[in-house]
Amino acid sequence: MNQDILMLDGIVKRFGRLVALDHLDFSVRAGEILGIAGPNGAGKSTALAVCTGQLPPNEGRIRFEGQVLNGRPPHEFCHAGIARTFQIPQVFSSMTVRENVEVGRDFGAPSGRRASSGNLEEVLALTGLQDSGGQGAASVDLITRKRIMLAAALATEPKILFMDEPLAGLNEAEIKAFADLIARVNAERDIAIVLVEHKVRTLARLSSRILILNFGQAVRLDVPEVIMSDPEIIELYLGKSHAA
Repeated sequence: MNQDILMLDGIVKRFGRLVALDHLDFSVRAGEILGIAGPNGAGKSTALAVCTGQLPPNEGRIRFEGQVLNGRPPHEFCHAGIARTFQIPQVFSSMTVRENVEVGRDFGAPSGRRASSGNLEEVLALTGLQDSGGQGAASVDLITRKRIMLAAALATEPKILFMDEPLAGLNEAEIKAFADLIARVNAERDIAIVLVEHKVRTLARLSSRILILNFGQAVRLDVPEVIMSDPEIIELYLGKSHAA
């Protein structure tokens, strides 16, 4: 069994009176794809923001490879080996595709360690961007913007990658292509991926385990076969429209 590399212990996140995460506990194993699903407002994106340093928890501990990361700024999460992508692709439109990925490489290198130029070429090839490095990022389509954001995250050389609804806005063929890329990244780079996604059939195909969240709490954590065969889970937390 793979070792746990990231652990959330009793994480609470409040926004005023709203409790977005309510004593949330879960762990991520080295090299796995952990899917996170649940209804809108369940706390999925908040959990990702806490895990990657964008939001500090009010209570609880975040431990990564034995280090407690509470109170550290986002760039220190990145330097420790944690990266993320966003639902809406974040790219520098005034730069080329390659320059965007170089920003990720340079940002992700902690002081005293020079990021690998060889890694940059590998990342561009893995994400299918090797022939479009000189193209302006402003002129590319949505799936290419998602590839750029993914490549920039991978260029930081993470040990764990958090992805917030990476398939949003894509058509059926693009969903399959990008899902295949996520699986290839996991296999070839041997990094853990935590995947928040509403497209539950694809999530089940990709994931080693699926965590169901609701009201900021972990409702169920199990293998996809168990989650997707439970009518109560599907009806209460995933929605019948996602079951097909």
